[in-house]
Amino acid sequence: MGTGDSMAKDREQIMKELEELREEVKGMGADATSKGSQNADAGDAVSSLMKAMIEERERTNRRLEELNQRITRLREAVASAYEEEPQAYAPADREVALSELDLLVLNFVQSSGMVNADNLKEYMHYSGRNAACARLNKLYLMGLVERHQLGHKVYYKFDAGKTTKTLIISPPQ
Repeated sequence: MGTGDSMAKDREQIMKELEELREEVKGMGADATSKGSQNADAGDAVSSLMKAMIEERERTNRRLEELNQRITRLREAVASAYEEEPQAYAPADREVALSELDLLVLNFVQSSGMVNADNLKEYMHYSGRNAACARLNKLYLMGLVERHQLGHKVYYKFDAGKTTKTLIISPPQ
């Protein structure tokens, strides 16, 4: 009897342990299922974010394309208006204030035809070319002379027909 009782107790013990293991396995399965659903939820969240980003990029691209088309239409409208009436877009006559030195340089350019910075440097007795370049460029920016690049040198030319500005010479100081 002793051996039978011990076998029965062992059997009961084994059955209990088996039942505990089954419960444990069920619990693990439930955890795995819940973790799987959490992972599935995270995957769904990521995919929905990606979808939203793609849609936003498409909207942005459409908006940029619309803006590009509007800019192109405006450029074409301005170009066609300019072709129809170029004089309407020409700078108006205006008065330009000149110093005596600028007038001297302008007269030199007018009498010489075409002048570069080296010619003006010699004429004005400047020690370097920077001052001559600055004066000629200033007259060019004021619209009083034309600028032409010939090789490595820049030449300035006075064209009285294109100059529509009234010159005002400042009094000596």
